[in-house]
Amino acid sequence: MKLFVTLSFFHTKIGPQIYCSFPENALDAQQMRRIANLMDHPIDEGYFNYNFDDLNSMNYYFEIYSGCARGGRQMLMLSVIVNQIVTKEREKNVLLWFIEFTEKLQSNKEAYKAFHIYEKQKYDEKVQKNIEENEELVKSWLKEIHWASLEEFRDKSEEEKIASTFKDKEIFDTHEKLSKGAIRCDDLQKWFNENFKQSLFDGVIKKFIDNQFILITEIIYEQHILLLKEVKAIRMPPKSLIEHFDESPKISDLVVQKVKKVFDKYIPTKEDSFQLFQFIADPKIYNVLSKLRTGPILKNTLPNLISENAFTSLLEILKILKKYEIIDEFKYKREIFVVLIADIQITTSFPEYLRK
Repeated sequence: MKLFVTLSFFHTKIGPQIYCSFPENALDAQQMRRIANLMDHPIDEGYFNYNFDDLNSMNYYFEIYSGCARGGRQMLMLSVIVNQIVTKEREKNVLLWFIEFTEKLQSNKEAYKAFHIYEKQKYDEKVQKNIEENEELVKSWLKEIHWASLEEFRDKSEEEKIASTFKDKEIFDTHEKLSKGAIRCDDLQKWFNENFKQSLFDGVIKKFIDNQFILITEIIYEQHILLLKEVKAIRMPPKSLIEHFDESPKISDLVVQKVKKVFDKYIPTKEDSFQLFQFIADPKIYNVLSKLRTGPILKNTLPNLISENAFTSLLEILKILKKYEIIDEFKYKREIFVVLIADIQITTSFPEYLRK
């Protein structure tokens, strides 16, 4: 997947220029010029899209106050460029990030100084420092959009797709109901309406059909629903445990003890399975879990795995995963490591009642 996030500005002498982009230095000169020149397209502030080569660009043109630019306005344009089809839902999410970014810049009366970083030598040391601080702030906000875009456009794994369906209580409980055996459509709908008054039965059934989890068939002149796939989320000892620690027996012993403690008392339950689906369905938690599947991670490097906006919730994420005995921490050579002590595996199988 190709994905770039850029911020362009109108230089009073040179014209439209790319101010910064993420990933850094990923765009060639021609691409940078084509993107920057999009600033000549819009007449009014707002959103527009433009496609070139195999790339689709979503753009937002706006202005902020400037104490240096002519007319007291600095012209800017945010862009997310990706080599994928942009759905209406994704476009809607990107627009929300654009508006939030715009509001941050417009509410900061010194933000315009960031766009004078290329000529900061003209000013005294105090002003230079102020320019650098604003540049760092603007780039951190743009990096947030890059992180969010990566999460939005990346291809979801199969386990994430299943978890995103089963994280909803009405789906999870309906699946549990169907796992007991075939049931009349009318009976299932009656049960569903009694338990989930705020949800639509037809919508839930459609999700099951779209994912080929159920079959609706006629049995003795009445329509019945049969579960075709039984889905579970269970805990498993981490696969990387032995592979990663072959050369570090001391660390291996520490981790094995923690893993053994978890699985000596582990009994799969409906409540635990539902919670595990929640973890896999959460992109921030899944990102951390994916990294930990390759082995321990230094605790002080974990903030680099998620967006800066999510940094404030990182400690809470670790606290929750530790509470549910998915991860743990250990100290080794004066450094604190975070380690996966119970991996999560989503399984699909032929329903037990049909096997019987």
